Amino acid sequence: MQHRLFLSLVFPMSLLLVACSSGPSMSPGEQYLSDARTGLKSSDFNAALKNLDGAIKSAGDDPLGQQAALLRVALMTALSDAGKQLAEAYALGVKEPPAQSRSGAFNKMRADYYGIARSRLMDAMQSVMDRRSKLSGNAMPIEVTFPGFTGGTDPTVTKIKSGQWAADADRVAAETRLDRNALARILSALAGAGQDAHKGQQLFTSGKVDIDPRVYLVELSSSFLQIGSMFDPRGTNQPDQLRIVNQVVRGNLDVALKLLATKPDKDLEARVKKMQADCD
Repeated sequence: MQHRLFLSLVFPMSLLLVACSSGPSMSPGEQYLSDARTGLKSSDFNAALKNLDGAIKSAGDDPLGQQAALLRVALMTALSDAGKQLAEAYALGVKEPPAQSRSGAFNKMRADYYGIARSRLMDAMQSVMDRRSKLSGNAMPIEVTFPGFTGGTDPTVTKIKSGQWAADADRVAAETRLDRNALARILSALAGAGQDAHKGQQLFTSGKVDIDPRVYLVELSSSFLQIGSMFDPRGTNQPDQLRIVNQVVRGNLDVALKLLATKPDKDLEARVKKMQADCD
């Protein structure tokens, strides 16, 4: 009898302890976003994209979904930028004497990375197009661990540009470094720090960062134009793709001007006018 009484007291206490220790559960959207942040922190960008997609589908237009969408477009833009850099490295390297015996392999890598850059750029631009009409004057808060970044020229990229072949392990490692550096730059720009990754790092280290929607449109449009330059005659020579980039950017800038009419900023307005001229 005493044994049964003891057990009857122990089981409820155990359940109470488990309930207290588990803490509040996260919604599916919160879990996806948490996992995405983990992927970004560890540079597992494919996993991060998958979880950001999950967060967007789960949360929709809620603040959590908005944050996931913002992080996703920043990451896609960064990955496109990194792909373009590697494509250009192989394009330069194939012209160097050491690459003559591997010209076919160099050209294949050039084409592959240009393809990656194009696909990710189109994805990023579509994401902005889908959401730009919903932007208001309200800031968009995001919170993420700022990526580790390196300054200067990547040694493996320098090697490729000189016509030397990079082993797969070295190439993949260089690609990850370029991805991180590009993400650091775009996050810094979105936070209002320009291209100063050190300043951007300081801003994100303090916690949530409020992204100005005007800056969001201007900085992403600037990145789209820079990456889209790969379609000019010196790159892939695809004028139809370049026209698409210009059309998307013009649409972004139209929305930016509407926001600037409500909340003026001379520097941003000047940048918008310059980019509009670049798109003509």
